[in-house]
Amino acid sequence: MKKYRWIQGIAAVYGVIYVAALYYASGVHTGFKLDDHQLTGYVICGLLLGCLVGSFLVRTRGFRRLLALVLLGCCLALFGVAWFGIVNFNEAFWYFIFWFYLLPIMELIETIEFIIETRTR
Repeated sequence: MKKYRWIQGIAAVYGVIYVAALYYASGVHTGFKLDDHQLTGYVICGLLLGCLVGSFLVRTRGFRRLLALVLLGCCLALFGVAWFGIVNFNEAFWYFIFWFYLLPIMELIETIEFIIETRTR
């Protein structure tokens, strides 16, 4: 159960950091800019938030495994759209660069450990 909460926590922190990076990429005193470059990131962050809410409501082991994989998929999708240049960032992104790379790797490792741990029981 602790691994599942850890997966939820990592995904939540990654979503918050990603929204902050999107916000700061908009420029000074602009706020949330919803052009075609940032909108993809905001939509995936919204999906991540919906999956997070759903993950707190699930009680069975099978659904927890499924939602852990979905949370991992959302984190990797956020990572991918930035990595391949679909979402544009400016120089303010350097404030978040360490967490941008570290958290998806942590999410992947924790999810794999959680899936293996719940399969053996």
